[in-house]
Amino acid sequence: MRTIAQISDLHFGAHEPAVVAHLHAALSAIRPDLIVVSGDLTQRARKEQFAEAALFFDRLEIEGLRLLIVPGNHDVPMHKPLQRLFWPLRRYTRFIARARSAWYCDSELAALGLASAHGLTVKDGRLTRMQIRSIGANFAAAPDSAARVVVTHHPLVPLPGEEDGEIEPALRGAKSALKAVKAAGVHLVLAGHHHSHVVGLAGPTLSIDPGVMVVQAGTATSWRRRRAPNSFNLIRLSSPSEVQVEEWISEGGAFSSPAPCRSFARSAGAGWAATSS
Repeated sequence: MRTIAQISDLHFGAHEPAVVAHLHAALSAIRPDLIVVSGDLTQRARKEQFAEAALFFDRLEIEGLRLLIVPGNHDVPMHKPLQRLFWPLRRYTRFIARARSAWYCDSELAALGLASAHGLTVKDGRLTRMQIRSIGANFAAAPDSAARVVVTHHPLVPLPGEEDGEIEPALRGAKSALKAVKAAGVHLVLAGHHHSHVVGLAGPTLSIDPGVMVVQAGTATSWRRRRAPNSFNLIRLSSPSEVQVEEWISEGGAFSSPAPCRSFARSAGAGWAATSS
């Protein structure tokens, strides 16, 4: 079994310091095999905000926890057009990426992080042709026994936005990316951006391959919560075809998972479906 803690939209600079401490405590206690950070580490891509985020991640790694991190649109300078155009992720690279890899692979889990935030986009995201090609190239090296996971900040499918009834579009290049995801045998796609917890399966409102499950994370530590508590996802993979998803929430205090975990199984013919917990 492998466990993934998916944290997203920390927004250092618009964060709740007490909730950051509670998140650290929860991750230290759970000790997942991989912590996936699906973007928006900062509020305005300022040096001091990246420094706070880096300190948080460094402390987790000192404790022996492994991280896979991708940037979000808030990690690109908003009000500095030259930096945005020519060096959009310079501060992210300096403070966060460093020697960290956006690819993790062992006999049971293969995870690929793709940066969907670029300088020419403001709120929306995109994947380049090179990034899309990298999906097949990376997973070609993964063992057949491994659960395959793709991580972006912006979703690969249209999902509810920040306002009631609003539907946000998928990132640019989503159609080609989903074809690559299907061809590579990817099981899960994880993202953030919308500050809401969603587990999406193929159906009338989600037009993706039935063999792919979409898991969205809420905001882990920001006060911009969309009328929902701070949260992160704990994903347990018994096998590539058996997954449990728990939403861990904080109302300002310690994180906990009050609701029963949700279980899903993937069959060769029908794809993913919910099962009894």
